[in-house]
Formats: sequence, structure tokens, C-alpha cells
Amino acid sequence: MTIALERAGFRDLEKILGAGISSLDITAKEKALVTSRYQEVGAILNEHWAESTANNQVYVQGSFALGTMTRKFHRNDDVDIDLVVLRGIQAYSTTQDDLKKDTGAGLQKFVAASQGKPSLVESERCWTLEYSGMHMDILPAVPDTSPERGSDDGILITDHDVRSWQRSDPRGYAAWFKQVAREEVLLKEALLAKRGVDVDSVPDWTSKTTLQLAVQALKRHRDIYFTGRLDKRPSSIVITTLAARAYQRGETLFDVLRGIAGSFVEHIEVINGQYVIANPVMPEENFADCWANERWRAAALFEWAEAVSRDINGIAARGGNDNVLKGVRMVLGESAAVAGARALSNPLVEARQAGDLRAQNGTATLAVAGAVSTTRSVRDHTFHGGRM
Repeated sequence: MTIALERAGFRDLEKILGAGISSLDITAKEKALVTSRYQEVGAILNEHWAESTANNQVYVQGSFALGTMTRKFHRNDDVDIDLVVLRGIQAYSTTQDDLKKDTGAGLQKFVAASQGKPSLVESERCWTLEYSGMHMDILPAVPDTSPERGSDDGILITDHDVRSWQRSDPRGYAAWFKQVAREEVLLKEALLAKRGVDVDSVPDWTSKTTLQLAVQALKRHRDIYFTGRLDKRPSSIVITTLAARAYQRGETLFDVLRGIAGSFVEHIEVINGQYVIANPVMPEENFADCWANERWRAAALFEWAEAVSRDINGIAARGGNDNVLKGVRMVLGESAAVAGARALSNPLVEARQAGDLRAQNGTATLAVAGAVSTTRSVRDHTFHGGRM
């Protein structure tokens, strides 16, 4: 038996898509837990380095800093956080190996004192604190004081396979990414101000731009698409950089997402026969540098680019909320489709997603199995699925 659901209007498409993408994000409770944990890491490391007068820092980088956090599809929706441990000393006063080992020794003290009972694992560039449901990658670094640094926040990082210090600028990159959508941020702040909301009291991560949401959607589709061959996935920094370069402010989240998906590969340059995706704050760094010796990486990205553009266009190709939800499921996965259905405040749609739709005996009426004559309030959602 089938049920004719109402034709998906513009508002329903935005509500379903926004709620679906927002379901991939870190929760307020998880954000508070992450914050408390890395503050504890900083406190323990400061004690570890108490004899030094250096100004040490611990701060987030990567998707957490960009507001594009996306749960790990193949790790039971685990949360991965990237941190920088900035040791406030000059590079000439230590070595990569010594900095790495010394940071590890401090983190061992943190593990011993931590209530969360994490395990500590070493990789080529960083240390990882592994908790149940959460991983924290901790990158040791020192300030980059060279004239060539990307910004005053440039850092030098360790690497087992490279003798010289490697340059990076995660804070500079985060500032660039935020600036790309600055016009949209200002418009959103003006709208909030009109509604009497104190803009300063609204954390950036709770009121996202369409660019941030689009990057989350692209990363989730990538993880679904490359199921069974995760080592072939394009990196998040490549996706994020190309998406930001392809971003154009639109009237709707769907328009922005469709526009980015259909054009981001156009922002890959070819210079002297080599693919180039330049770091916007350190142009000498090519995020596609390894493609020269691993041509399959380029092939995998272009293959996926066609698929994600096709699947995103398919979300609104046919009318009806049921078909929109099918499209969202293909792009974002089952849990996101369920979140989208719930956002509709439609018990029949939600029940269909949960498999609880039943025909009442002797009638042509569909009912929700186990339903009772009570109602429940549903949160209002903005176009991006967040709460105003």
C-alpha cells in the first residue's frame, strides 16, 4: 500500500535538508565535553612545562574550528577533534623528535589523571587521545617566526618522514574560510538583531552559514560514497577549500549546495601538467601535491564529484516529501533522513521512516502503530535546521 504525501514545497525542502545536515553535527553537550577535555589537556601540559616561562597554548583546528564538524559515518557516528599544542619556544631550541616525545610525556600524565580514561596512541605527526565515541588528535607545534609565514599565527609542525619543520597556519585558514561567507554572516546577524536577539550571545557554531552546512553535506556524501574503499576518499581539506572557492551566496541552502556541488572541480588548477589546489593562506602549499605520484586520487575526486552533483540535484528532481526524503537519504544517510522527517512535524512521514506505518483494519486509513491521542511539541527550525 502506498500513501500520497503532500507535494514538497520550497519550505519543506529547506526544512528537511537543513535538519538532515544539522543532525550530522556535534551536540551542545558534546561541545562542552570537548572544551572541558582540551582545557584539561592544556592545564596538565602547562604543569608539565612549569619550569619554562614559555607561553604555551592549546586550541582547536580543522572542522571544529571551521564549524563543519561531521560525525564519522563509518565509526558509529564518533566525533573527531583536531587540536594544536603550541609550545611557546623557538624551533632552534628543540628538535621535531624531542618536541613530539616531550608532548607525549605530558599527555601520559593527562591520561593518568583523567576521569575519562582515554588511551594514548602515536601517529606520524600527532598523538591521539581515544575515548569512547570521541578521538582527539593533538598536533605538537612551535611558532613559525620565518618571514614567509602565512600570518602571525603560523606554526611549525613535526613529521616523522621529513627532516625539516613543516609549516602550517590553521588559524589563518579558519579566518579565510569565515571571511568567504562574511556577507551572509552579516545578513544573518542583522536578521537576529531585528528579532531582538543579542548577537554577541549567540555562539557562531549554533548559527551556521550555508557554506558550512554545504561542506558538512559534501563530507557525509563522500563517506557514504566511498564505503568499502575509505582510503580512496578525497581529504576534508581539499573538499573544504574547493567548496569555499565555489561558494556563492544564494536564496536557499539547497541552491548553495547544488551550486557548490556542480562547480567545485572547476577550481582545481593545472599548472605545468600538475593538479594544484593552493592553500589560500600559504599559496606555496599544494593540497593536491600527492596527486602527482598517486594519479588515482584525482580520478577518485572527479568520479565522486559527478556522483555528488547528480545525487544532490536528485533531491528535488521529483515532487513530494517522500521523494525528497529518499534523496536526502542517498546524500546524507538514513539518520539524516529521519531527522528531516521529524522536522516536518508529520507523524505519517516520520512513522514511514521508522517502519511503524500500518493500515487500520477495515479502512483505507493509515495510522501510526502504537500511537496515542497525545501531541508533542516540535522545535521550530530555521532554513538551516538550527534554532533561532
